[in-house]
Amino acid sequence: MSLAKRFTSLSEEKKNLMILGGIALLGAFVLLFSLFIDNPGLLYGWLLGSAIEILCYVTIFLGARFLLSGDGEATKGGLVGALFGAFRLLFYAGGLVLGGFATFVWGSPSHGYCNVFTVFAGYLPLLFVLLVTTFLSSRKGKAEKPATQEEKKEGDNENA
Repeated sequence: MSLAKRFTSLSEEKKNLMILGGIALLGAFVLLFSLFIDNPGLLYGWLLGSAIEILCYVTIFLGARFLLSGDGEATKGGLVGALFGAFRLLFYAGGLVLGGFATFVWGSPSHGYCNVFTVFAGYLPLLFVLLVTTFLSSRKGKAEKPATQEEKKEGDNENA
């Protein structure tokens, strides 16, 4: 089985995770040069931001799964969704605070242990991946949508 067939057979959540992981690895590969210019904080900041981003994406789809489960315990799903939302906020803020301390207190922007700007840049691919994949799946869903009974009747009436 080819890699493309395996990828298309995955669920939407796993596809997004694969894309986010690929972007994280590609960004890390691009930022490897920072080790040679004596500024490893760029690479470490990107890796921290990407790890937080992937963890937050997992909380997004697990929270949605709890909310949309039809088991009748909506309050439990709502509580879990709210807790995951609070965790996401703490993870995002904690990563930026850690990156800020590592950049401006423990080091400098030109030589730090973790760069706050690359931590923030590590958060950004999630937004774009979700926007693009949602747009593409909605367009694909419209193209594959079968005609309803009313649309068939209207089409038959017009042809007669």
